[in-house]
Amino acid sequence: MHYRLKFTLLPGEAWFGANISDGWKLPITEKSKIKTDTRYISSYNQASPLWLSTKGRYLWSDEGYLVKWKKGKAICFSKKAEIRLYDGFETLRGAYLAAAKNHFPFDGKIPDEMMFRGPQYCTWIHLATNQRQSDILKFAKSILAAGMPPGELIIDDGWQTTFGHWDFHPDKFTDPRAMIRELHAMGFKVILWICPFVAPEAPDYEMMVREKMLVRDRRGKVASRVWWNGKHPLLDFSNPRSVKWFEDLTAHLMADYGVDGFKQDAGDAYFYKDSDRTFRPGVDANEQSFLWAETARKYAFNELRACFKGGGWGVTQRLSDKTHSWDRNGLNTLIPNALLQGLCGYPYSCPDMIGGGEISSFKEKTGEIFDRDKREDQLDTELLTRWCQCSALMPMMQYSFALWNLKDETTRNACLSAAKLHVAYADRIIALAKQASVTGEPIIRSAEYQYPHQGYEAVKDLFFLGDSILVAPVVKKGERQKTVRLPKGNWKYLPTGTVYPGGQQVTVEAPLSVLPIFEKAE
Repeated sequence: MHYRLKFTLLPGEAWFGANISDGWKLPITEKSKIKTDTRYISSYNQASPLWLSTKGRYLWSDEGYLVKWKKGKAICFSKKAEIRLYDGFETLRGAYLAAAKNHFPFDGKIPDEMMFRGPQYCTWIHLATNQRQSDILKFAKSILAAGMPPGELIIDDGWQTTFGHWDFHPDKFTDPRAMIRELHAMGFKVILWICPFVAPEAPDYEMMVREKMLVRDRRGKVASRVWWNGKHPLLDFSNPRSVKWFEDLTAHLMADYGVDGFKQDAGDAYFYKDSDRTFRPGVDANEQSFLWAETARKYAFNELRACFKGGGWGVTQRLSDKTHSWDRNGLNTLIPNALLQGLCGYPYSCPDMIGGGEISSFKEKTGEIFDRDKREDQLDTELLTRWCQCSALMPMMQYSFALWNLKDETTRNACLSAAKLHVAYADRIIALAKQASVTGEPIIRSAEYQYPHQGYEAVKDLFFLGDSILVAPVVKKGERQKTVRLPKGNWKYLPTGTVYPGGQQVTVEAPLSVLPIFEKAE
């Protein structure tokens, strides 16, 4: 069956939704000429079959769909489910809250409070796949030695024996239980990277083939799919045995080693095909991604980067890996993409690793991670400073590159200051997270969401923490001032204490040591 919907955009109407990785390209307006597609999620981040309008309308379907936006009209297509246009909610906020209530009601849960309270630390950029017990402990000790607070410590890809054999590699970890005990004693929680791929040399592989626990192609053969670590089969989570195997595995790691949770990577829809033969017939690529992501709900310490739907879950959703750049999928995307997460029902946002999580940005031509002591000049320290500031008052913040060890004093100070600022606002952030778990209200909000119909729909370089803190990071290289059009009311500029009447544009000084923050002063 074919489903089709056509409608005309209202004068001045702007639309947000669909693919989180495209947040920086939005909004869609009457002038837009573009196709957006959630029928098969090919992006590297979360996605939702939801579009929201600044005029209080929204689009929803239970499955993905194509939208052609052209000449002020939208034409929607799907072969899987009806697409409906809902109206009458007046504002972007009204449309979002109605959509959340009707289609992805919140489950009342949040990730563990520690994930919000202090910085997170991931070993990925620091160690790449060379994860070793001695280096991980050295990394953790360097955090505390620099005066940084402890937090969630994520041991990334490379700790395992192989994909599908999720035990500590014996050549890299002499005593993983003792390592985790030591990390706990330092004040860290320990999270392991994990994924749904299974290498043929994994001990359970033949059993998985017999029990049809692996995705099969249209011919019924076990499918091997290309990903960033090669080409491997992957679990079929439509089979209850696959889910149980995964849950038993994670229970073993938590009970026997003391692991606290999991960074569940991969699971992107583009690793599957709609034509795959699945244990439960008719499970398409998007649903496989949904099923993988759904398993994360079991853990208090959790992290996803990819899923289809999943709005309303008490799960951390990280932005996709960013490059070490200002404007090439770098710092420029953090605010608009994180704001879009909130509008799609993913309020527990982690804005990727500070400085960028795309490891190719930190590699030499040889493919090796460059020597930080000898090649620090390769880094844009101004970018690192502004990235720390931009992340500081987002729901979560995550370090990986060891900024606290750099020679550049300005960057080290920015690293420490951002961490301390996040800790100072932690109670407020956690209170907003708890509110989100019930009402769905995003933790960080766009100006258009918080102050509708005041011309803020295209503003992408600031956000509100709750309803009274306006955060306006500097996100352009070389700038030492920030210009902000303040909403109505009185606004106190926290770095100087100056109170500005709202409803006007102000320019404040923002040297490298300053993150521009305003607080509503009634």
